[in-house]
Amino acid sequence: MKILIRVCLLCAVAGGLVAQQPDQDTEVRALMAAFLEAFNNLNWPAFRNCWTDNPVVFMPSAAFTPTGKRIDDPVSFEASWHLVFDTIRQAAQRRGVTGPPFQTLEPKDLRVDFPAPTVAVVTFHLGSGSTNVLARRMFVVAKTAKGWRITHLHASNLSLTPN
Repeated sequence: MKILIRVCLLCAVAGGLVAQQPDQDTEVRALMAAFLEAFNNLNWPAFRNCWTDNPVVFMPSAAFTPTGKRIDDPVSFEASWHLVFDTIRQAAQRRGVTGPPFQTLEPKDLRVDFPAPTVAVVTFHLGSGSTNVLARRMFVVAKTAKGWRITHLHASNLSLTPN
């Protein structure tokens, strides 16, 4: 009987510990929400905090990467994103928007997959609206000592107009 009680107590304690561990899906979704909030508000420190120290990015437009190649060093990463931020801020000002949020990105069909316990792949698209372009986004997110961080972004735009 004492053994049965000990086993039940051990199971209850172990179950409590498991229940207290944060859910990885929730953590990754929280990272993506923080990323989108920082990006919509053009809050550079919060935006940069969402990324690893040396991320890789494929931008959707040559306007932000003149070579069209991947961005894979910290200097190019910061220069490209500062250009993106400036472009968005200028477009917002032309619309009369002078404070955050400067844009409203709303992901559609957000999906989180875990190919490994410390790696997540996040995909979503941004609606075509009146532009007839579907903006597709894929993030690779890694669990680091600082928590979940974006390590890779592949952004592409698909024209919905038939050729």
